[in-house]
Amino acid sequence: MKLKLNHIYAIGLSLILGGLSNKAFAGNPERQGQAGAAQLTINGWSRSSGMGWSNGGSVMGVEAMFMNVAGLDRMINRTELIFSRTEWLVGSGIGINNVGFAQKLGEDDDAGTIGVQIMQFGIDPIEITTETNPYGGIGTYRVNMTNIALSYSKSFSRTISAGITARMVTEGIPDASATGMVLDAGVQYATTLSPGASKLKKNDFKFGISIKNIGPDMDFSGDGLSFKALIQNGSYDKTMEVKTTSIKMPAMLNIAASYDVKLDNDPKQYDNRLTLGFGFTNNAFSANQTTLSAEYAYKNMLMLRGGYTYQEGIFDEETRTSALTGPFAGISYDWHIDGDDDNESVVSLDYSYRFTNPFGGIHSFGIRIGLGTSK
Repeated sequence: MKLKLNHIYAIGLSLILGGLSNKAFAGNPERQGQAGAAQLTINGWSRSSGMGWSNGGSVMGVEAMFMNVAGLDRMINRTELIFSRTEWLVGSGIGINNVGFAQKLGEDDDAGTIGVQIMQFGIDPIEITTETNPYGGIGTYRVNMTNIALSYSKSFSRTISAGITARMVTEGIPDASATGMVLDAGVQYATTLSPGASKLKKNDFKFGISIKNIGPDMDFSGDGLSFKALIQNGSYDKTMEVKTTSIKMPAMLNIAASYDVKLDNDPKQYDNRLTLGFGFTNNAFSANQTTLSAEYAYKNMLMLRGGYTYQEGIFDEETRTSALTGPFAGISYDWHIDGDDDNESVVSLDYSYRFTNPFGGIHSFGIRIGLGTSK
């Protein structure tokens, strides 16, 4: 009965996600480029960005809060803390700082997992220009962008998990800003398709579906949208405020699957793994994307990954709608710190690179600390 209920939960959650996605993605190609808050589509984590959009079914822990929050409760450790730094479009003067924390709940880790993420953009100062000072020289200002997320995820069985994220986004300049709220939700399913002669090969097939950035429009406000105007046929000024267009949120739907291939011939040995990944991302306000990726892992210590994301027009500079040209790659190394059987910890170093044209690519560096072993 428990297994049947778990499958009912999964089917129900998938139907809910499908219903929301039908409403959120009822657009057409003419809507491309009409959304704001584009920072909500940027993956600032250094490990998962090395797999593009193909690891929505396999991502675990804090980094799942961006890709597919259902994987938050699948983290191996009871506590996880991650710091990440991304040099976005090298040469543009944009840096992204990410910090995330996740904690298992309940004595037997059966109450789910909560997570918190803060994503802050650091952008080089910009010269202030006016009609009378078009070349600047009168000071600078900064663009502020910050996202704060609170997530909850729970595994209903060893194969099915689901989660939800509430994310607050703020952006603006000192005299004009906007604040909004969005919701993310996701479901993951994992099962063993081909155990072969080895009992070590478990949950080799993973599937995930998630929707992101579903929320009401944002509106800018502030003194920067006001100006003094001379009233017609009058002798006095009056402060007027510019009416701005509401900002649509960049909603997206991601479907991803992966399969683990055991490269060891010895059924008692599982030191070499090759994971093949596929992802399809439906963007409501930009071109859809198809991702293929591969990851090689040695003893779950050293991981090499890479792949390609395709979208319409990407091969021609005249038709490409993004600076990203498709290829990406990454590397991770995990130090396993042995305690007792229920208290193993891990420290990980992660790096990823995404190719761009123009600019000098995207570099992401991260460190992950996992404490204790999940029961």
